[in-house]
Amino acid sequence: MSINTAQGSTLSIGTTTSAENLSQFLTDSYTEVGEIEDLGEFGDQSEQVTFSNLANGRVQKLKGTRDAGVLTLVVGNADSDTGQDAMIAAELEDVLDYNFKVVLNDKLTISGTPSEYYFRGKVMSKRLNVGSVNNVVRRQFDIGVNSAIIAVAAT
Repeated sequence: MSINTAQGSTLSIGTTTSAENLSQFLTDSYTEVGEIEDLGEFGDQSEQVTFSNLANGRVQKLKGTRDAGVLTLVVGNADSDTGQDAMIAAELEDVLDYNFKVVLNDKLTISGTPSEYYFRGKVMSKRLNVGSVNNVVRRQFDIGVNSAIIAVAAT
């Protein structure tokens, strides 16, 4: 196994069609979000639950609910990008989750396929960052991940 850079990785937004397993995610249609600068982080983390034992004076740590986090996506603002337009529209939706697909650039052989990650979530923000005179105008989308993440390993 080798390490890779993030270059060539993509994120795409799907529809609000419910998906719980890989075959359901694969049947959705996705629109790639363009001009991504930073794809952020995502993945489960368990909440810490503690219990203090009177007899031995020790705090025991247990795993509670799992949270897949908030993926913070930073893009160069591109008004003509259909993926960014879909993200902006999704931010207005309050009730339904969208399907998302992340593809890394990490295939193991020339004829292999890269890792893919599928999950459902809500677009929580669409903040514009104009910055200063020599900045690229950027937009930040925060995606609240509301499902387990289905990983397809690279080949």
